[in-house]
Amino acid sequence: MITATRPPLPVRHQNSLLKDLDTRSVVVKYQILNCQGTDILVGRLKVDTPTPSGHAFILRRFDTGAVSLTTLFRAAFPTAPEDAEKREVQWVKDSYDLTGNNGSSKETNITRLAGTWVSPTVAVELGTAYSLGDLIHSIVDAKPDPAANYRRSGNKAKDSASAAPTSSASAAPSSVSRALPTSSPAHASPNPAKRRKESSPAPASAPAPVTPLAPRRSTRTKSPNPKSAPMPSLTSVTKSATKKATRREAVVTPEGSDETAVDEEGDVIEESVGTELREQDLAEQRDMIESLKAQRDKALAVKHGGNAVDAPAKLKRAREDESNKLEFEFKEPEIGERVIATNRRITPSQKSFVWGVVAFAFGMGAVSFLPNLF
Repeated sequence: MITATRPPLPVRHQNSLLKDLDTRSVVVKYQILNCQGTDILVGRLKVDTPTPSGHAFILRRFDTGAVSLTTLFRAAFPTAPEDAEKREVQWVKDSYDLTGNNGSSKETNITRLAGTWVSPTVAVELGTAYSLGDLIHSIVDAKPDPAANYRRSGNKAKDSASAAPTSSASAAPSSVSRALPTSSPAHASPNPAKRRKESSPAPASAPAPVTPLAPRRSTRTKSPNPKSAPMPSLTSVTKSATKKATRREAVVTPEGSDETAVDEEGDVIEESVGTELREQDLAEQRDMIESLKAQRDKALAVKHGGNAVDAPAKLKRAREDESNKLEFEFKEPEIGERVIATNRRITPSQKSFVWGVVAFAFGMGAVSFLPNLF
């Protein structure tokens, strides 16, 4: 049930090519996307847009039957700003029940794809509001053939394509080896002539020990080349094999054909789905981190007694007070006269008596010692 106020649609960015579009020529094409190890059959409807790419796609997944709201909005309003798309998507999330359309943390049994997905009923309602006309009915009423073998896009198709040239390249040497002619008795006739020349005795005029080798080299040099043997060169055989392989590959997927266009579109669809899915995961993780921070601040505010707005300021003041308490105050040393420590047990009178005794002893020693000199 719709309860929230719907934001205005960006009608200024309406797709101007929808008025001249012939819905009878519109065809829904199918492909198999491999997402998170699961194959999902996806239908895509190509819509012409006045953008540099020239087109957009409306996607529908046939495992849940849901239609991509993101592709609906972009096909209807290809030049709309990003904030307009976000407001519309948020309104759809608040107004409709989207369970069972796309995977989430609560619905792990459904493979999650990028973007917001809505049921076919909601898609028809939104497509009518977007002025998509019969295009939305074409994608909603599309029914794939269960017996058809639809193309796969992504890594599996690329791996199979890369495996085909490898097998053809491995088969090329075997064909080359089969193309090479085997030795026949007629072609082997020059070899016995060589052996007869090598076995001939050396001339007597050359008694040097190296004379047996000289005739062998000369005979090899003088022996005629087997020009009569029509032996094809290896390069020509390789070139012909390469040309045949190239022709075979060209027959499978000729360049510029409809099949090549289907493959390229399928790869674009899968790359866009994967990129948007990673961006959506990052956005959800950022929102989760912000919500956890808000819950932490709220819990700290309740703990310290106060509201959540004043909690960060109080925590900051508490940290500042703690840092002031732990400050270390440096004191400069006091500068003054240095006091020499003395023995306080000796009084001045005792000092004078000691000096008198020392002088008397010196005088007595001089009186007794001086007469001995003369």
